[in-house]
Amino acid sequence: MAYLGHQMLTAKEKKSPAWLRILEISAGLIILILGVAAFYPGVDWGWTTFIAFLAFALIILEIAYIIRIFAKGISGPRRLNLILSVLATLIAVLVLALSFYGVYLLPLYLLALGLLFAGIASAVRGTVGGKIVGIFGIFAGIIVLIFPKIVGIHAIVTNLALLLSPTLTYPNNIAALITLCLMIFGLEPIISGIMGRWI
Repeated sequence: MAYLGHQMLTAKEKKSPAWLRILEISAGLIILILGVAAFYPGVDWGWTTFIAFLAFALIILEIAYIIRIFAKGISGPRRLNLILSVLATLIAVLVLALSFYGVYLLPLYLLALGLLFAGIASAVRGTVGGKIVGIFGIFAGIIVLIFPKIVGIHAIVTNLALLLSPTLTYPNNIAALITLCLMIFGLEPIISGIMGRWI
C-alpha cells in the first residue's frame, strides 16, 4: 500500500502546475487563432499585418516554451532547448520590427530560421510530441530557406500551402507553409496543458 501511495504521489508530482497548464493551453489557442486569422477566407491582409501575425505567434510559442523550461528545471538537454528558444524569440522580435518597414521576403526567411531553431529545440526535448512538431519545424525551416534554389520544391510547398488556401503563389505559398507549421506547433502546448505533462 505504501508503495502504491508513493507511486501515486510521484505521478502527481510530475503533473504540471495549474498555472503552467493554463499558460500552455492559452498560448496554443492564441497561435491557432493567429494562424486561422492569417488565412481567413475573404480577408486579404497586407503583408505587414500577415507577417506580424506569424512573428507574434512564434514569440508566444517560444515564450511559453521558455517558461515551461524554467518551471521544469534547467538541466541536461533543456539548456540547449532554452538557448534555441531564446534565439527563435529574438528572431521573431526582429521579424516583427522588419515587417513594419514594408520588407516581406527577408522576414519570411528569418521566420523560417526561427522555425528551424524552434523545431530543433522541440526535437531535443525528446518527447513524442516534441519530436513530431520538431520535425515539422525543421522541415518547414529548411524547405523555405532553400526554396529558391531547388527545382521541384515549388510543387511540394504549393501542395502543402493549398491546405490553407486554394490559390497561392510564391511567396504566398512559403508564408502558408510557415503558418501551417506554426499551427501544428500550437497544438502541442494545448494537448500538453490538457494532459498536465509534456507530450
